[in-house]
Amino acid sequence: MKKTTQLKLLLENYKNQLSSEEYESLVSETDRLISHYSDHFKAIPLSQDRARETHMLINREIDKASDIPVSCRKGCGACCHLEIEITKDEASLLADSLIELNLQIDETKLQEQANRQRLDPLWERRIHPENACVFLDAEMACTNYENRPMVCRKHSVVSPAEECMREGGQPVPRMIPLAEIIISASISLEENEFGSLSKMLGKELQRRRLALGEEEMPHRSVIAP
Repeated sequence: MKKTTQLKLLLENYKNQLSSEEYESLVSETDRLISHYSDHFKAIPLSQDRARETHMLINREIDKASDIPVSCRKGCGACCHLEIEITKDEASLLADSLIELNLQIDETKLQEQANRQRLDPLWERRIHPENACVFLDAEMACTNYENRPMVCRKHSVVSPAEECMREGGQPVPRMIPLAEIIISASISLEENEFGSLSKMLGKELQRRRLALGEEEMPHRSVIAP
C-alpha cells in the first residue's frame, strides 16, 4: 500500500524515538487504518462520490485540528503555484464541476503544465504566472474551492507566510496524521491513478471528448481555448 510523503516522514521520525516493538506496532496500526479506509472507498461505486467522501473525511480531521494556528489566509495563493497532485476520482469530480459551476479554465496553460516532468525545476519559482493553478483567479482565490483536491484541503503551514512566498523558502506544514492516512488509502486504490492536477484533469477532459466525439462535446463552450 502507498503512503504520502508526509506520512513516511512522520513514521521515520518515530523510528528514532520508539523501541523497535513500539515502532512496529505503530506501522502495523497505520497499515491497518490505510487498509480500513481503502476498503471503505472500494465500496463506493462512483468515482465522484469516492472523491466527495474522501474530502468529507479529511475536512472532519482538519476541523479537529482547528486549535493549531496556521498562517494561511484567503488570497495568499502561494501553495496554488506548486505541483499539486490529485487522484483520478478527483479529476472526474473537477471535470464535472466545470459544467455544474459554468467555470472556464485556461486549457493552454493546463497543457503546458501537464507537459512538465514530475518535480520539474520550474515549480521551484513558486509564485510565477506560469505556475498558477488553472482554478486560481486574479485575487489569488480558488474559483472551485468547494471541489478542491484533498491535497489542497489538508495543506496549511505553521511557519511565517513569507516562507511560502520566496523561492527556496522552507515552509513548515501542519501535520494531521489521520488526514495523511486517509489520503494514503485513496491513492492506494488500484484503479485510482495519482498524478499532477494538470495531467490528471487534462486526461479526464480528453477521455470525455473522445467518448462523445469532439464535435458533440457539450463541455467545450465552458473551457477557455
